[in-house]
Amino acid sequence: MEKLNVTILGDSLGKGMKIENGRPQKLKTNAVEILEKHYNIEINNNSCFGQTLKRIFEKNMVEDYLQAVNADRRNVVVFAVGGNDADFNWQAVAQSPYENQDPKTLEKEFENILLNLISKLKSKNIEVWICGIPPVNSENYFKNVIKKVADGDKVMQFFGGDISNIQRHQELYNMILFKVAMKCGCKFLDIRSPFLKIRNTLEFYAEDGVHPNEKGQEIIANQIIKILEKEQNVDICDNNIRNIF
Repeated sequence: MEKLNVTILGDSLGKGMKIENGRPQKLKTNAVEILEKHYNIEINNNSCFGQTLKRIFEKNMVEDYLQAVNADRRNVVVFAVGGNDADFNWQAVAQSPYENQDPKTLEKEFENILLNLISKLKSKNIEVWICGIPPVNSENYFKNVIKKVADGDKVMQFFGGDISNIQRHQELYNMILFKVAMKCGCKFLDIRSPFLKIRNTLEFYAEDGVHPNEKGQEIIANQIIKILEKEQNVDICDNNIRNIF
């Protein structure tokens, strides 16, 4: 099978970042780098810290990609976004905790943009893969991120005293990603389920509660490898797995 030309449009998850002591930091290794080594390929990783699907749309990244892509290759675009789209402006939330606050990208807008971009890519015979979102640890995210930028007591008023709203709201965007993938016939990379099965989840996350650490990135890479190998019906120890790409 010919090698795939893979491009990732992603956020800090795809870039392999974390927040530590209030600052973005690069992990020593990440899932993309692990996959590159495993399959002996080079992945065009257009991921950046803070990226949202809305920004990808507004910056015409898909249009720029289509102008530059080699149509003679078997091309794949992977969307690895959603976590930042689900996030709120926490300072605005703290200022008006009893008013309705919109996330960075509204759910319906998120879905419509994703459908639009998939349609553009598929019209040019580009394969689209959609990556799920790892679960967020509400307590650590609140303690180590939200409270560093906004009044935590006010934000808790917005949550009605239920901090698990953070996790549930983020899960909604993962469900949108899955729903759109099924609707459009896209490959869905479910990287969320392995974290849900782990009892000692915190061991695989940075202190911010939202970014997987190096161990977590290994879980993501291994899950993607399992998905691809299962679809190709190739044994995990078979060196011919490299022929997928």
